Amino acid sequence: MKLLSADSFDRARTFVVEQGREMDRRLLSFHFEDGPPAAVLEELANYQNEDGGFGRGLEPDVQMPGSSVLTTTMALRILREVKATSSDEIVRKALEYLMTQYDSSRRVWPIVPQEVDEFPHAPWWNFENTAETFGHFLANPRAEVVGYLHQYQELAPAGLTRELTEAVVEHIAGLPDEMNMYDFICCVHLVETPDLPQPWRDTLAELLTRRARYVVAGSPEELKQPSARPLWLAPTPTSVLAETLKSEVEMNLDFDIEHQNPDGSWSPAWSWYGQYPEAWERAEQQWKSCLTVEVLKALREFGRIEGLEG
Repeated sequence: MKLLSADSFDRARTFVVEQGREMDRRLLSFHFEDGPPAAVLEELANYQNEDGGFGRGLEPDVQMPGSSVLTTTMALRILREVKATSSDEIVRKALEYLMTQYDSSRRVWPIVPQEVDEFPHAPWWNFENTAETFGHFLANPRAEVVGYLHQYQELAPAGLTRELTEAVVEHIAGLPDEMNMYDFICCVHLVETPDLPQPWRDTLAELLTRRARYVVAGSPEELKQPSARPLWLAPTPTSVLAETLKSEVEMNLDFDIEHQNPDGSWSPAWSWYGQYPEAWERAEQQWKSCLTVEVLKALREFGRIEGLEG
């Protein structure tokens, strides 16, 4: 079994500390140095706007300072990571923002606003045709948002949460096995929600388990391209899909150990393909910071870092 050497771990840590975002430094400290969750919340609050939503480049592919549902869901993943609760103001404001963005006529959350076009962003976030590109938002981001409505149920209307969960499960059940990978990832975030009632969890888990191999990257060559990384679908040994994707996860772990950059970081498998080249240089560095922490977390979870237990 391949292990990330202690020296390679130190290089990764040094990269984040010396070249990474403050957000990622604090997450690294939280996960590896017993850093306090309050320090993560304090830094994350710098990305939260007056309307309660998140922006300001927290999601490096969207450099818009204003809020979007996309970036707010990324913030909520971090809040879940550090076990923030409904009593935390940062969570309350985030849920309030999501409720203002809900399109009740279509029962979805539009993923980004038109304002996205006014600032540097990845080409797939061009506002035109976003509804068509993202399946009219019926899974992405709706499935993930519904997970946060369950997790922070004190802040969400119970009737709406139940109604939308049923709608999401019905929609996912009607999709082909070869699901869009981003729809699938949003469903993974939903099924991993601690407070999701068991009947819905069981139904979704069965659907995702059956479909996972149609979606996931199955070879090192696929991991060199934008793809559904196994570790995005099963980031811990206790993840719903960990057993189903055991061989793919092992392949992904080996790949990451073999493809660490000389500076200690890991790079995204995508670019902005010539759009906003100067802004992409900054965004790429931000992604390297974010992904390095993500990779280190997964390697430790699976016992793949020399001298560190999972």
